[in-house]
Order: sequence, then structure tokens, then C-alpha cells
Amino acid sequence: MTPLAPLLLDDERAASLLSGLVPGYREGVWQILSCRVAQTRRRVSRRLLNEGGLSLGVVWQLRVRDPDSGRVGEQWLYGRFFSGEQAPESFLDEAASACAMPRFGRPVEVLPEIGLVLWALPNDPRIRQLSAFLDPAALARHLPPELAPDAGTAVEASIVRHEPEEHCTARFDVRRDGQRQTFFGKCYADDRWRDARDALDTLWRQSVADARAFEVGRPMGASPHLGALWQMAVSGVPLADELLLPDGRWRVEALAAALVRLQDAGPLQGAADGPGEALELAAKWRKKLVLAAPELADAADPVVSLLGRTPQQRGRQVPVHGDFHVDQMLWTGERIALFDYDNFVIGSPMRDLADCISQMLCRDDDGDWTTVAWRLMDAYRRQAPQDFDEEALDWTLRLMLLRKAYSFLVRNREGWQARAERALLLALAGMTALPPVLGRMAA
Repeated sequence: MTPLAPLLLDDERAASLLSGLVPGYREGVWQILSCRVAQTRRRVSRRLLNEGGLSLGVVWQLRVRDPDSGRVGEQWLYGRFFSGEQAPESFLDEAASACAMPRFGRPVEVLPEIGLVLWALPNDPRIRQLSAFLDPAALARHLPPELAPDAGTAVEASIVRHEPEEHCTARFDVRRDGQRQTFFGKCYADDRWRDARDALDTLWRQSVADARAFEVGRPMGASPHLGALWQMAVSGVPLADELLLPDGRWRVEALAAALVRLQDAGPLQGAADGPGEALELAAKWRKKLVLAAPELADAADPVVSLLGRTPQQRGRQVPVHGDFHVDQMLWTGERIALFDYDNFVIGSPMRDLADCISQMLCRDDDGDWTTVAWRLMDAYRRQAPQDFDEEALDWTLRLMLLRKAYSFLVRNREGWQARAERALLLALAGMTALPPVLGRMAA
């Protein structure tokens, strides 16, 4: 892979390099004013390493200016790096199908001199309907009547998150009855929109019936042709900020209460998530980590060994959100709003609890997240004593921290090895990373 690849993962360097490498920007037809590296995804295998590189995908969010008209706007790019002198044939086949004109630039660029293929959104190798999803004129005919804009007005669309080849989330603003209305849409590359629709519907009904359940934006239906869901906006502030306030412990209590209700009446869908499948994943994560950074073996191997002592499956099976962390949540002033409904499975009550705690322990922003994590565990233990299982939580927490280490590898940001090693050391500690004395002192 080109030595330039790591430089393109830094916002300022990426803006300069893309300006000098991509035709159109290089020629001054358009000017990059700023750049944010929005997503990175790395694949590791022995075959890729033997070929001298790693598979890496990057999403850049650009702010662009047209010097002729003075027009300024946003343009998202998705790039896939490759090794060797020529892009893989599959890349070229997918690039040839890119035909939607982006706001700035050309639909696709192949840059063999740096081993990079670029798709300018709304072009995506697998989400073929993305152009209609993000085109205000084309989108209007796919919206349910309750979201259609007033006659003579347009839909305003802005991308919130793009996971290339998987899904794209966007915010939409319309004028209805003379009032501004905001809703969100999520467009999928495959049929996962059906499961997400069903999960959202169940959570919405629960939120209406139970004031202590998670709040969710009102579902507004689906557009099967686009593989898209629609949902009304929820106003709030990041829950993570609220948890760190002096009275944050009451938000922790609310979070535990909402999780208990999710487990009692949430969406019963998805595959069963048992210890056997988890151990297979743990072995895979360990293999990938050590392939990318052999020095991590000393930290990863003891964790996998401990997980091999699989606890007996016990207790009931409950709905599991599958990506349960505070950055998926808002505080509305009264309740906690929960987002993302793509990963529901059926599994242990400890799964989402351990997932959330693992994310807190690995945060690198300011704040005493160890205390917050202990409070969450303690609140759940008090509110759901029939489901709380310390041995199962210890095992699942180690698993989730191993997964967190693997996620640092996949995201491939600067310093990922140190973050991964820290996560592995926490995994080795398990529940002792949350000493009870700390919780009693902080209470």
C-alpha cells in the first residue's frame, strides 16, 4: 500500500493531499476548504500481508468551493486503497457502474499511482439506490405522505454517517404546512432494513407505553425500493456529557432502568448469541490482532485462554441491542433516547451491560468513566437482581474488551496499537477493573 495512506488519515494532511492528487481539485476546478476523516475500516489477512499491504477503506467529509460561482458545499468521498500497480478487477467493475453526478467532482476516480479508487457520494459500490436517497428531487416520490414537503418546496438532505457498502444515514428538512420539520432516514445495501424496521416499531410501542423505557423517534415507515427507513427526530444532548455531571448518577439509574425494560419487552429477533459463537469470534479477533501487530500476542493470548473456560449458559435469553454504548444515546431532559436498530440478537442479559461498560473503560476523553461504569453495574444489579450474574458479566466483559481491541485495529487510527493493548489489559483484569471500593467511595 502507498506510503501516503497513513497521511490521508489525518484531517489537515488529507485536505492537502487530496487537493494535489485528485483531478479537478488538482486543476483548480474545485477547492477543498476543509476535510474530516469520518470513517476508516481496515481488513487484515495473511494473504494481504504477503502481498505487501492491508485493505483500507476511508470516508472523507469535505467542504468544497467552486471558484467560478463561489458556491460552497459538502462532498463526501469513499476511498479504497489497493496494493500493486493495478486496481483489482472487482474494484474496476464497481467503479464502472458509478454514474450519479456528485455535487462536486466526478463520480469515480482511479488513482493507480497511489493505489486508490475514489467514489464521490452518492456513488457507492454496493448501495446503488443511494443516489435517489440523497437526491431531494428523486426522494420526494419515495417519502410517505406524512413527510412529503409543501408544494413548491424542496427536501434538504445532509449526510450524518456513511458506512460504505453497508448503510448511510441522513438528516432531512422539509417545509410542511409552512413549518420546518426534521426527520432522519437510513438507507441499506441489503435487506437489513426489514429487521431494523421491526425493531424500531417494537421499541416505539414500548416507549409510548412505559415512561422509563428508552425513547425513540417516531417511526414513519419504510421505502422498500430504496431499502430505507424514516424516523422523526429526537431532541436532546449527548448522554455521555450528562453522565459526568455532579448529578450524573441519576442518569445512570435511568440508563439501567431503560436497559432492564429493553430486556423485558424489546425486539425478540436476530440469531441466538451463545458462548460457542463468541469463542469463534474471539479466536478470529485474536488472530487478526496478532497478524497486524505480533507484539500484541502477549496481551491477547491470556485473554483468549480465560475465555476458553466458557461459563455454562444459564439464565434467560433476552433481546440484545448489539452495539450498546452511550454515544448511541441522547438525554432529552426526561428520558434517554436510543438509536441504531441494526444489530439485535438474542442472548445473555449481561451482553449489553458488558458492552456499555467496556466502551466506558476504553474512552480517552476526560472524565471518571471507571466510576460511571461501576455505577451502571451497581444500578443494574439492584434493579434486576434476578438477571445479574457476576461470573457471566466477568466473562462477557472480557469478550467485549477483546472486541474493543479488535475495533481499534479495524478503525486504524494513529496510536491504535496502544489503545488495543490497553483494552486487552483491561480484558485480562475483567471485573477487577471495577473495584467495588471505588464505587462505594464515589456513591
